[in-house]
Amino acid sequence: MLNKNLIKKFNDQGYIIIKNLVGKREIKKIYSQMNTTLNTILDYNKIKFSKNLSLDKKYFLLKRKIPVLKSHFYDSIRIMDALNNVIYSPKIVSKIKKLLNTKTVFITNHRLRTDSKIEKANLAMHQELNNISTESALVFCPFVEVSKKIGGLCVIPKSHIHGHIEYNNTKVPAEKRDNGFINKILKGKDKKNYKNEIIKNLFDKDKLVFPHLYPGDAVIFKSMLFHGSTNYKKNGLRWTLIANYHKVNKTPYILKKDFKPDKIYKTELGMPMRIPYNVNYNKIFK
Repeated sequence: MLNKNLIKKFNDQGYIIIKNLVGKREIKKIYSQMNTTLNTILDYNKIKFSKNLSLDKKYFLLKRKIPVLKSHFYDSIRIMDALNNVIYSPKIVSKIKKLLNTKTVFITNHRLRTDSKIEKANLAMHQELNNISTESALVFCPFVEVSKKIGGLCVIPKSHIHGHIEYNNTKVPAEKRDNGFINKILKGKDKKNYKNEIIKNLFDKDKLVFPHLYPGDAVIFKSMLFHGSTNYKKNGLRWTLIANYHKVNKTPYILKKDFKPDKIYKTELGMPMRIPYNVNYNKIFK
């Protein structure tokens, strides 16, 4: 139940945790569709495998045999009906609307992200830039257990109150920054000069929070909250549902006739709609 206290915490802390946001039955349906799709790809390409092989092992088998089709499979997950039924479900969307205090949301960048010992996909601490709005709520919902010890999401509470912070890494996509960056902070080995006192104070090991989540639990956080992830330390894959829900009245593409969208990075609906990395979010609607 999303009550006033949770809404207040979302606004004050920049994030909340909701237990069982995605149910076991919904997760099972998504796994089932991915498994069926992988079977189809492997059968079509005459790759021998045991029908009892786990989903994760089939994924790695395809990666080993035909890497490009592994990538195509990964891309196809976001258009599977079982995943989209969850992303667009009234249960989730209604909660997001209450948190953002809006009647309509634009939904982008939904996917099932993977991370493993073989495919390290952790992200450095960052704000959610290069998106279609200046204010949104993101859902991070793992289908496996995650924690500081196992590897998972990391957030800095209240870091959103500063708005968009520009520093020397702002214009670099998070996926192109240092792998293992958060571990450097934890070990006191982050020696970078960020040329920004706020960032210097925020990137402190004592300020990092690692939510302990079980399958279906979710962190919903504000786009300007600093967040990142650490590598998954267990065997297999960390499957994580991720989606971004935007406020319509904070989307310059539909509001400002002089808005110049990013034409370099990803597009929505085949059209460039995103705010460029070199634009200060705080100034767009002033």
